[in-house]
Amino acid sequence: MKIIIKLSGLFLTVILLIYGCSKFNDKDLIYINPDLPIILNSIDSTSDNSCTITSKIDNSGKPKILYQGVCWDTLPNPVFDSSNHKKDTTTKSPFTTILTGLKPRTLYYARAYAVNSAGVAYGDQVTFITPAKSPFNIGQFYAGGFIFYIDSTGNHGLVCDTTDLTYYTDSTHLSDSIQWRIVAGIDYSGANATAIGSGASNTRKIMATYGNVKNAASLCVNYNGEGYNDWFLPSKDELNQIYVNLTAKGLGNMSTTNYWSSSSNIVKGISYAWSQYFSNGNQYYFNGYFYLNVRAARAF
Repeated sequence: MKIIIKLSGLFLTVILLIYGCSKFNDKDLIYINPDLPIILNSIDSTSDNSCTITSKIDNSGKPKILYQGVCWDTLPNPVFDSSNHKKDTTTKSPFTTILTGLKPRTLYYARAYAVNSAGVAYGDQVTFITPAKSPFNIGQFYAGGFIFYIDSTGNHGLVCDTTDLTYYTDSTHLSDSIQWRIVAGIDYSGANATAIGSGASNTRKIMATYGNVKNAASLCVNYNGEGYNDWFLPSKDELNQIYVNLTAKGLGNMSTTNYWSSSSNIVKGISYAWSQYFSNGNQYYFNGYFYLNVRAARAF
């Protein structure tokens, strides 16, 4: 019996080895060339017919890059010698590429590439879906403000007011900056969502927690610009869309100062709120007692 078990084990091992050898070959192995650069990709924005991608290349200690670019397709793993690619000969990093001629409501795959004497390197593949063709345009005045975001249906989006909100600190002094909150201690509002579409709910949570006191959220809620009464303090990501889609393109009439978002942020037991500098687009979190500017937003 013991011999049979051993033979069976040996027979099984041989079968596995044969199966393994027939199953795998050199094509299944992934070779990583240490002389190829490392590439990171990120999607900045999309429209119904375009997409903006920023790529960073680490070529430290490797052969000089001859050229680089971005390739894309409706199938996974696009390659640089395909028809869908844009070459960048500056070899700078980071570099931004705008993909054009895209079809609305289509799934695309994209990745940056860089070519040196060792071969071609690709960054991680990113995917995006172009939204439906919209009757609206970014920067267009509509529904009380400037459109800064259009959703995938093409029929809805977000606008921001045309000017910063102001209020009277007393009977004679007008101010364009205000605190995020005036109550000391931990922020228990739960207004910590950052995504596009969360600004309105964040604002409601802030109002429910602190009441109708003078702060950034109440300034928006009590605003009735252009006859609308559903303005809110934009979330962290919504505020960034205002910067990317309006300010960075010379639109929106924003000042080069710091603006509050409605997104809170608790770090090591200390409460902060996210803000964004509109001079350079950088986002930071600050103590809610700081006085920053406010730009109201609403959905359409």
